[in-house]
Amino acid sequence: MLFDEPSQGLAPKIVDDVLGVIRRLKDAGIAAIIVEQNADVALGVADRVVVLSHGQVAWSGEAAALAADAGLKRRLLGGLA
Repeated sequence: MLFDEPSQGLAPKIVDDVLGVIRRLKDAGIAAIIVEQNADVALGVADRVVVLSHGQVAWSGEAAALAADAGLKRRLLGGLA
């Protein structure tokens, strides 16, 4: 499944509900691609992350590694982190 900006314009409670659905799909073994500018939302549900910059892959790897490295997150995502 493809989710394009699943948090955009939604109330926080609705975002939590949407993320719950994505987690249930993940637990059921259904793969998903999430295109999301809110890094915390994406990192909260992703196993792997690909960060694009100007249409190029700037970084790819485990979501947990990016979430745990504040310096890398700041460098890659700047104000989006």
